[in-house]
Amino acid sequence: MDKKELLQKYYDMEMNNVFAYSSNYLMSSPKKGYEREWCEANERAILLLELIRE
Repeated sequence: MDKKELLQKYYDMEMNNVFAYSSNYLMSSPKKGYEREWCEANERAILLLELIRE
């Protein structure tokens, strides 16, 4: 396993969290009561994607 594969694995895990905290399949809004968790998971996923693309 190399660095990119590891980052991809973490990205997939964060996107799973975003999906779990989302109120719809588009993952465009959080479930009521999970706004903070949704935002944090979404931010982590965005940062990981940036690292993967470097």
